[in-house]
Amino acid sequence: MNLPRRIISFKYPSKISSLKIIIFLFFILLHLLLFNVNTAEWGDSYKILRASEFIKEGSYPADEKRPPAFSMVLALRPFQMDAILWGRGIMLIFSILSFIVFDKLISIFIKEKKYKLISLIIFTLNPVYLYWSLRIMADVPFSFLVLLSSYLLTRWKNSLSIWKSVLIGLICGLAILTRFEGYILLLSMFVGILFVDIQGQQLPFKLKNLLGLMANKLSYLLSLGLTTLVVILPWVLYRNPFSSKYFNEPSGRTYDLKMVWTYFSSLFYLFGFSSAFYFILKSFFSNLCVAKFLKENIGITLFLSLELILILLWPAAIPRLFVSVIPFLIILFSLSFKEYEESNLSNANRIDVCFLVLILMFYVLSQFILKLQFLIVIRAIFVVIILLQAVSILFIYLRKFNPALLVYVLSAFIWSLSTVYIHKDIYTAIKQASLYAVDNLEGKVVYNDTTSVAQWYLNYFKQGNFKGSTLYGEYLDMRNLNNLNSNVLSSSKVSYVILTNEDSINYESEVEKLKYLNLIKDFRYNIGDKQFFAKIFKFNGGTFK
Repeated sequence: MNLPRRIISFKYPSKISSLKIIIFLFFILLHLLLFNVNTAEWGDSYKILRASEFIKEGSYPADEKRPPAFSMVLALRPFQMDAILWGRGIMLIFSILSFIVFDKLISIFIKEKKYKLISLIIFTLNPVYLYWSLRIMADVPFSFLVLLSSYLLTRWKNSLSIWKSVLIGLICGLAILTRFEGYILLLSMFVGILFVDIQGQQLPFKLKNLLGLMANKLSYLLSLGLTTLVVILPWVLYRNPFSSKYFNEPSGRTYDLKMVWTYFSSLFYLFGFSSAFYFILKSFFSNLCVAKFLKENIGITLFLSLELILILLWPAAIPRLFVSVIPFLIILFSLSFKEYEESNLSNANRIDVCFLVLILMFYVLSQFILKLQFLIVIRAIFVVIILLQAVSILFIYLRKFNPALLVYVLSAFIWSLSTVYIHKDIYTAIKQASLYAVDNLEGKVVYNDTTSVAQWYLNYFKQGNFKGSTLYGEYLDMRNLNNLNSNVLSSSKVSYVILTNEDSINYESEVEKLKYLNLIKDFRYNIGDKQFFAKIFKFNGGTFK
């Protein structure tokens, strides 16, 4: 049986474009150059790494809200290898795999060589996708699984079988164990298989027709569902996923105009240039290629729709949550821009130009008010980006589409590097303070860091390499000074206190005024005009060993 071999084969045609090879090599080179650009990882990365250490010991943290699949991959780390380097290496592998599958997917939907290459370039330089591919987070691995399942369903829509449905179910199961949005992917694949024969036609919404359709596809749907269930069942039995702390996050969010504004600003400008969504929306509302694509690919359409709605209702991690939908939005942009280029207008419609200008003005206004870090906060770069958008609009007006695309690519490149640069030193202070403690201190250290950076470096960083050390860390809420009472610290056998404002720039504390705490080290750095610090205090009550 050749099915497994055909499934895992991603060999390119022998007549592959040399430009595609160059783009692929540039993709790898860019990721290698940025491999260690970040001083520290994102806070949640350390929770994922901590979970991988628990998995090595045959357990899972009781307070960990994330599914275990990504941490299980990280748990394969060789004992002597640094956990951060291993995690970044795993992210590089998933990024490369995502590029390869994305290339296979666009080969189905985009026939013109020019726009295949443009899609790959925009994917390579997308600010949001690139940034989160450099962080040890589950978003890019999840995106890979979404791309893979979508590619296989699209490729097999005319030759679906039980075994192919089983494979898609396996991928959906892994996706659920990677991120909770995997349930959305499962539903999307279920609907995609259900309507695989009537893509682009009017959907049979009558109950009788739906039941008949389900009966015809029952073997495929059962194969999909049962395989997914088998994959996720051990985890579901081990821990009820619906009791996760994830579901408490929206309760602490304020749903107001600013939140909605932040959502749409992050969505409209996630390409790294301002005009992309105009072409997508114009094609959709004109019932042209974008509308046709969405009608013909029901599974992808449902995933896009539900994911975008979920992000609006769950805005805790914008724009990171957009990672899984970005590849499909790139396809929609390429299709819509190609369609616009091939239109018979001698000059761009003035209405189009007016809308493009308005979108640019909305970007400027949004950043002036919201100051979102992923939408460029460095003033000089911000001005350059605005000028590039203005130039691209001029090229669109003159119907000089190749120069316009070149400007888009340049804008995305600058935008991406700026995004990486502005975030590369995040959590530097608390990391340095924690490493100083690891190398120089003994005893119990309490900290107010809620990002898990201190927890990782104090308790897990060199675990097993210095078993004679008595150093260990514990979180303490320092907003309440009663927790720092001398008697409380003494009874808890605290030796040192680490105070940081890295998870809240507006943090103010009276800790420095406590006379029984002596400052021994102060770590500081700036991001823009904001200063972050981490201070180490020695408790005068003595060192407890």
